[in-house]
Amino acid sequence: MNLGIVGATGLVGKTFLSLLEKEKTFPINELRLFSRSLSPCFVLGRNLSTQSLSPLAFEGLDICFFSAGEEVSRKWAPVAVEKGVIVIDNSSAFRLDSDKLLIVPEVNAHLLSRKAQIISNPNCSTIQLVVALQALEKSFGLQSVQVISLQSISGAGRQALESLKQESLDILQEKTSYKTEKISHAFNCIPSIGSLTKGSFCKEEMKIMSESKKILNRPDLKISAFTVRVPCLNSHSEVVRFSVKKTASLQELEDSLMKYVRVLSPYPHARQADQEKEVFVGRIHKDPCEKNSWWMWIVSDNLLKGASWNGLQIAQELAKIINK
Repeated sequence: MNLGIVGATGLVGKTFLSLLEKEKTFPINELRLFSRSLSPCFVLGRNLSTQSLSPLAFEGLDICFFSAGEEVSRKWAPVAVEKGVIVIDNSSAFRLDSDKLLIVPEVNAHLLSRKAQIISNPNCSTIQLVVALQALEKSFGLQSVQVISLQSISGAGRQALESLKQESLDILQEKTSYKTEKISHAFNCIPSIGSLTKGSFCKEEMKIMSESKKILNRPDLKISAFTVRVPCLNSHSEVVRFSVKKTASLQELEDSLMKYVRVLSPYPHARQADQEKEVFVGRIHKDPCEKNSWWMWIVSDNLLKGASWNGLQIAQELAKIINK
């Protein structure tokens, strides 16, 4: 496979490159890297130069992974498709388009085919959520879902991550005031990710709700979300309340979930999920106020399963189809 990566020097791009080093089973003939910074990347045992985007740059590629933001994807993904490239896009540009696939391989890899052109990688919080929800939907049927997503700073990008580290040091060393009018991520929780809509939901919450319905093929699913940016370096955590149609025991729920995730007792935590490809679930317990309603805790590395690993899984599935 001739593989391209747009946004190769960003957090997700670098994580993708790191995965290629480890996942020796993915067939790479040529690797082409694209970046605004044009700085070289050390990958697969050698330094590879990066290049700027142009129509000619996509020629000869089989698959191209985009992780450079919505604006870049909207402009260049269609150009890549015109050159015969299958695009796996990590931005929100095409996720809800009716003619575009939105794929989490554990849930809906069966939708992939040779005819695929632009395949969207879902929102990081959506991915870890639907992997767990898929198990419950299959075995018991989902009635409703409420999720509070506690999202790490790495989800906001490399600059935000470095800013959090520096701000935290400045506060600890008393170089700056702890209490300030400026909205800072250091030692703080911000109850909104992205701009607020008229209904007071923020963009991140709308993504989780809309994308989950599409991936699970449940447009009727009652799902609501609330997102919070927390001063955690990496891995997203989720508090999930769910109601199922069929009565189930705790053991039955755990047995169903373990087909798709790692269930840990009493619970996993964000740092435990860091640099791990799996989705972790714990603290599954019954809600005493309503029949067939439960609570659970989900954590996953948002740069891996929430972005690059999910994208590479899609590419691996495509490689199987193309090479048949």
